[in-house]
Amino acid sequence: MDLDENTSLKEGEERWLVLEYKNLRHELDLRVIYLYKTINLAIFFWVVFLGMFFVFWSFGVEKKIIITFLLLVPMIIDLIAFVYQTNQNSLESIARYIHLKIKPKLDKNYGKSVLGWEKFFAREKRPFRYESVTKVFPFILPSIIPIYFLVAGYELEPYQIIIAIIDIVLLAIMLENFRYKLRRVQ
Repeated sequence: MDLDENTSLKEGEERWLVLEYKNLRHELDLRVIYLYKTINLAIFFWVVFLGMFFVFWSFGVEKKIIITFLLLVPMIIDLIAFVYQTNQNSLESIARYIHLKIKPKLDKNYGKSVLGWEKFFAREKRPFRYESVTKVFPFILPSIIPIYFLVAGYELEPYQIIIAIIDIVLLAIMLENFRYKLRRVQ
């Protein structure tokens, strides 16, 4: 592509933007794959934990041990959720960088028709934003366990109360981090 002196991008700058865009799109693709793998990992752990609960229950494992096990489940899922959130935030930062930094430079030369995928995708995704929120359920649902034990009035050991409080604090942090899911799609 020939650029004359009147254009705002030099040929080397344009090539650099194209290379940067290609690399960032590749990173986005990898992060999307990783996000779904993280969701699948959380669901897998759910299945394993439910299976272990029924095994413990059917073999008559002491109630105190089962409750402790159930209280530890949300912590493990929360750690997976924090990995998911970190990856999601990076993914969205990359997309925002492409939209705010690369696209305006190319728009100066080619008009508003370049790199329109993100805008198109956001418009097409709008009707599905509430379904998008359901992706976080595997991370949030285990946090009902400690709340249930505390509200239902189970007599918990002091260490179990501490675990339950830690679970609730991790839930609060996770919910704060997931707020973006409700307002992200515009």
